[in-house]
Amino acid sequence: MSEPHGQYTIRTSGGPDELLQLLDWFRHDDALRGRIGPSPARIRDGQMGDLYDVLVIAVGAGGLAPALTRSLTAWLTHRRSDVTVTVQRPDGTAVTFDGKRIKTPEALRELGNLFEGPDPLP
Repeated sequence: MSEPHGQYTIRTSGGPDELLQLLDWFRHDDALRGRIGPSPARIRDGQMGDLYDVLVIAVGAGGLAPALTRSLTAWLTHRRSDVTVTVQRPDGTAVTFDGKRIKTPEALRELGNLFEGPDPLP
């Protein structure tokens, strides 16, 4: 699947329900509300559609790393299931967080590096 052009994406190891739970969590965070949304998955043979497999982070969301890290680490900490979350740049560079092993300072540094790295847009 190709990524939406010029946008960061978030995936979970769970199904669409888990991804929508994460989206709902972000919508309750004032710093993230309106900056992250669902992107419909490609409809495959035999599917009805309307499933989501990725969340999209608004382009130009400068300074988003601290808010995203805080919210994401809190969500992972409160999960009852083992889940991983991957945040990916448009150029394919990604960081993955394991819900059982996440450490906030490391997550903040990794997300900061992901958002502050070379400009992925042409």
